[in-house]
Amino acid sequence: MSEQLTKYAFIDRDGTLIHEPTLKETKPGDVPYQIDSLGKLKILPGVINGLQKLVAAGYRLVMISNQDGLGAEIFPRPSFDSPQNKLLEICEDSGIIFEMILICTHLPVDDCNCRKPKTGLVDNLPMMENIDRVNSVVIGNSHTDKKFAEKLGLKFVEIKTNTTFKVIL
Repeated sequence: MSEQLTKYAFIDRDGTLIHEPTLKETKPGDVPYQIDSLGKLKILPGVINGLQKLVAAGYRLVMISNQDGLGAEIFPRPSFDSPQNKLLEICEDSGIIFEMILICTHLPVDDCNCRKPKTGLVDNLPMMENIDRVNSVVIGNSHTDKKFAEKLGLKFVEIKTNTTFKVIL
C-alpha cells in the first residue's frame, strides 16, 4: 500500500507575508529590503485569513525565503530572529503553524544550490517523496518564486509585492 500524498504550500516571506521595505522606503543607514527589527514587521492584509484557509483546506505550510547574508555583520542573526519570531507567534496565536522554515542565507554571488530559484533547500527532504504535486503550490511575489515552482513541477500562485495576500486555488 502506498502512502497518502500530502499537499504543501511553499510560501515566500518578504513581500508575500510581510511588507518588504522598498528602496524608496529605506532610511539612511538601513539595508534595503531587510526586515531586521520589530519596527519593520508589518504583516500584509489577508495573510492570517489566507493562511487559515490553506490550513483548513489541508495544506501543510512551509516558509521558504532567501535572506541575503543572514548572520553576517550587516545582518546579524538576532536582527532577523526578533521579527521572525514575532511573525511566527502571531501566526501560532491564530492556529497557523509552519511545518518547516527553510532559509538560504547566501548572497547571489555565492552561487549556492539552496537559493531560490534553485531547489537545494528541499531536494533531500523526506517530505518531497510524498508530496502531492498536482495540488501543492508555491506562493510568492517574485520571478525566482515562479521559477522555483516550475523546477518543482508545482503550481505558482502569485502575490503582488506588498499587497493583500489572496490565494485562489
